[in-house]
Amino acid sequence: MISVFGHLNPDSDTVCSALIAADWLNAQGRPAQAFRLGEINPETRFILQKAGVEAPPLLEGNLADKEVWLVDFSEFEQGPPSLPHSNILGIVDHHRLGTVTTRIPAEVWVQPLGSCATLLWQLIARESDQVVSAAQATLMLGALLSDTVALTSPTTTPVDVKVADELFTLSQLDREAFISGLLAAKTDLAGMSPKTLINKDAKNYHIAGLDVLLAQIEVSSFTQTDALLPQLIAAMDSQCSESALDLFALIITDIRTKNSVVYFSQNTLFDSVSISLPGMLSRKKEVLPWLTTALEQRQKA
Repeated sequence: MISVFGHLNPDSDTVCSALIAADWLNAQGRPAQAFRLGEINPETRFILQKAGVEAPPLLEGNLADKEVWLVDFSEFEQGPPSLPHSNILGIVDHHRLGTVTTRIPAEVWVQPLGSCATLLWQLIARESDQVVSAAQATLMLGALLSDTVALTSPTTTPVDVKVADELFTLSQLDREAFISGLLAAKTDLAGMSPKTLINKDAKNYHIAGLDVLLAQIEVSSFTQTDALLPQLIAAMDSQCSESALDLFALIITDIRTKNSVVYFSQNTLFDSVSISLPGMLSRKKEVLPWLTTALEQRQKA
């Protein structure tokens, strides 16, 4: 049985893509099971509910020598501790190639698209005769719209726009109502503790010799987090100590104005506790490259 999963602190693209990839493998006669590596956030719950699909179970146990398939990531740092000891059979991703290595030649599809789900849709259409159900179309559509912030992110490509139109047709969803509901769920922070908030969408990276955790909270207005900032930063500092991180960087992004502010833990290498990044929306395409360059320059100084 192939275990299919995405990165820790799963977002909608990771969870939905794991479900779709497992279906795709099963349709090829390759037994597979989708898993998640963390709790489901409000936006993902919204998508699963619209699709009428149950959340995949939590991945537990040691992966040593087990067959796995990765979606939406290729960094060992973003997976379970035992991932390096597993047998990685395949990767479907839309991020930079990371630190993952494989025992045998693996099936790898990586393209600079707006979501992993977009690439999966292409693979299903091109590589198989699998019939896509309305529920599967809803999962892929939700993942695509989540990662591209309803096709407004700079990561959005013409392929994403075309695929979104095709998936709206297959899913038979009302475009305006679905997008409105998804964005409301994406920015819903109600009832979350500071620790939960800073980890709801956090990814580990090894940058310029440093162990960095780069998290993002998407809001409809910066006022949603203004009063919480002292608690969020305290939670970041605590996690840095507990996890021996060199740096915890938290991006708070206003998806309406497409502006971001990055806050740093106290062990920051920067001169300020926060830096404003006007016009930046995407962690993958904008903030991560900016942070990588900034850290490399500071390490050389």
